[in-house]
Amino acid sequence: MPEKKYSISEMADLLGVTTHMLRHYEKLGIIQPEVNPENGYRFYSVLDTRRFNLSREFLACGIPLEQCAQIMGDMDGETAGELFAAGIQKQRRQLELSRIAIRFLEHMKGDFVHVPERVNRVWAENLRPMWRLNVSQNEKTILTDRQREQREEWLSCLPAVYWTSRIRRATLRQFGSGPIDYEYGLMCYEEDARALGLERTEDVEAIPGGDYLVTVHDKRDRGPFTWENLGALTAYIRSEGVSLYGDAFSHILCSRVEAGMIVNYHRVFMKIFS
Repeated sequence: MPEKKYSISEMADLLGVTTHMLRHYEKLGIIQPEVNPENGYRFYSVLDTRRFNLSREFLACGIPLEQCAQIMGDMDGETAGELFAAGIQKQRRQLELSRIAIRFLEHMKGDFVHVPERVNRVWAENLRPMWRLNVSQNEKTILTDRQREQREEWLSCLPAVYWTSRIRRATLRQFGSGPIDYEYGLMCYEEDARALGLERTEDVEAIPGGDYLVTVHDKRDRGPFTWENLGALTAYIRSEGVSLYGDAFSHILCSRVEAGMIVNYHRVFMKIFS
């Protein structure tokens, strides 16, 4: 049986892709058609279709096309094995992130509509231990190059990782007025961070679990965060005589438009000790 040869349009139709895609794969060296020296026409073979399909399987597993080309080139088996191992780790992280995303969406589905009802209420919750990577003082970035790389890795783990503002205990004790000093950064439950393969480096702070006072406040202006935003929490501390407490943390819970105005709702949680 003579060897089957395909024109670029025939191969694209057979595999359900575009001719543009085939040209890109050819440019990378994944497929290598024969070229008629007389007219420059390209002809593809069964060999090309199989290599194309295999590379698409690699790509679906998260391996970049450039690495697909290297694996299917003259890469040695040991190096290819390292790439596959990295791909396995990446897929495991993605599987864990999918689990966390489902948990996040289930929580939002149950709580989103009730958030406004909780504004200025204060209650106690028992929270799991967390990790924190500080990013800025107020809104000014303070990162080294190494910390910037770490930030990027953490951001690849959304929604397990989320942005928070930290108000130090020393600041809370001032019970001031006007703008409040805070540190902006990223947080993640320790259990999730370990499951995702994040490292506890010297730049990552452990935030203890246990009992926290929790409240929700709404922000309806574009100005800086102020003591008024913490009014319910600071009033509770004073009225209940709470003296053994730690830092407070704030993160956005939901955002909506009400009467033509953007309103952000923030959850605040502050460590308390018995």
